[in-house]
Amino acid sequence: MLDWIKNIGKDYPDFWKNYIAQFEQTTNRKVVIYLETTGINPSKDRIISIGAVTIDHGQILLEKSLEIELNKEAVQNEKDLIYEEIQAIETLINFIGNATLVGHRIHYDIEILNEYLHKLHSGRLKNDLLDVEVMHGKIIDQTNKQYSLLEIFNAYKVVSPDITTSANYAFSIAMVYLKMKSKLKLN
Repeated sequence: MLDWIKNIGKDYPDFWKNYIAQFEQTTNRKVVIYLETTGINPSKDRIISIGAVTIDHGQILLEKSLEIELNKEAVQNEKDLIYEEIQAIETLINFIGNATLVGHRIHYDIEILNEYLHKLHSGRLKNDLLDVEVMHGKIIDQTNKQYSLLEIFNAYKVVSPDITTSANYAFSIAMVYLKMKSKLKLN
């Protein structure tokens, strides 16, 4: 609760200072993120692919999307972060800014991103979060069950990407989110 006290006077990297400064203003912008990782343990596994798509005023903005493919072999063979990973995380943080983040099991994505940010001597992500799995559970009134991304795509008649990239998954999640948003009467 008092974590902010530990950070008084701490010198953060410029990308982090720019990120924090964006929270002085509000936004309705959403960014859908999809991360491909080497496993499901945020403290030891690594990101190998990042996809992100912007939704603004109910529109998916393809011109404001992000796709980063990392060298999987290089990432897995190094104990420390490689330059490519550092650049990818900084690029993603600059891209998301103060937007609300949307994803499937989004808390895992946030955990692994926070692990990276810790290694980069930064703080923790401060964005609001929306999880399409939780939203789906509320729509069908079954919040005690887990739903795979494919189950959610099928429930909302969104075709799973033929070419499985993180950016394509982010786009498909964005389409699902927009359909769910209208059912839940969200802004």
